[in-house]
Amino acid sequence: MTDDVELRRKFITILSKQTSKSNTYKFALARFLLDHSHKRDSSSTVSFQDIAKKFLKYYWHQEGKYRIRQNHDPNNHPSVVKVIREVFEEEMVDGYIPDYFKNMPPEKIKNAEEQIRKRVFGSGKKSQVVPRFQRLKGQQPPDRNLHIRGTGDFYDYDVPSGQLEIKPEALSFFNNNYNVLMKAVLLEWSRFLEKINTLPRIIEKVESEEVKRRRLTEYEKIFCDQSDCFYCDRRLDDLQTHVDHFIPWSYIFEDEPWNLVLACERCNLRKSNLLAPLNFRNDLIDRNRDYQNEIPKLKTSLLSLDAENNWEPVIKHHYNNCKEYGFRVQPLP
Repeated sequence: MTDDVELRRKFITILSKQTSKSNTYKFALARFLLDHSHKRDSSSTVSFQDIAKKFLKYYWHQEGKYRIRQNHDPNNHPSVVKVIREVFEEEMVDGYIPDYFKNMPPEKIKNAEEQIRKRVFGSGKKSQVVPRFQRLKGQQPPDRNLHIRGTGDFYDYDVPSGQLEIKPEALSFFNNNYNVLMKAVLLEWSRFLEKINTLPRIIEKVESEEVKRRRLTEYEKIFCDQSDCFYCDRRLDDLQTHVDHFIPWSYIFEDEPWNLVLACERCNLRKSNLLAPLNFRNDLIDRNRDYQNEIPKLKTSLLSLDAENNWEPVIKHHYNNCKEYGFRVQPLP
């Protein structure tokens, strides 16, 4: 029997080891083991189908909402990313999925889960995520058939039957140390992603399986002096007013006033999850400069970008980086 200290050492070693060919499957599998073991009356027997279901939820918003790269090779995406793009292609708008996972067609969710089970946890080389997870750096499988059946410190597995058996001491270890181990998983997953992505707030984007955006109607009052649409200059009095994230929310992942403008319904829907032309970025900077001393929340928001009040280069950086990351510029108005 392996004690908790040794299990913790091996678990952290697994999370921290990286190679140039690595993707993020090991973090997703580690997260699954923790989530499964933390459930009330969790079973020690786990099917690959159950893991595939959670993999879909872990990766769905990272790919569909934020397009976070999950490996070093930009031309060869992990199978789980390919599945999401293939199955949910019709739901995508400019490469992103605007709706929530729970609103996806059930038949497509089921199809994606089955494709992930086959392509990520199938037989042969496709099953390597389960065998390799427990194999520490430098260890070679003593048996060439280890990718089919095998044992380790955390679980035994059998690929043909599509199951793994979490060992009793590991099940207890995962459950008793859930919070600290989950923080380690999310931290190491985010560190890995930060090396191959230039997106802001990666750890927050990784942390939640399903992110819901909050209502922004309060900002209509904060920017009440803005009587015209930020993009087309039509008066907002007689039109439905929308609060728009100037730099798309799926990139910036926050509702800070410095990045919010009032727009008419037509311009907001047309811009959607895209970037406005460069001249509007300059208008945003001017708006923030003109009103920063009149609107306390705006001032605080700008100081969060730069405590020395030199926030203009930060906004320019976000805009340029968002564009370089692949966000298309939408002609407006």
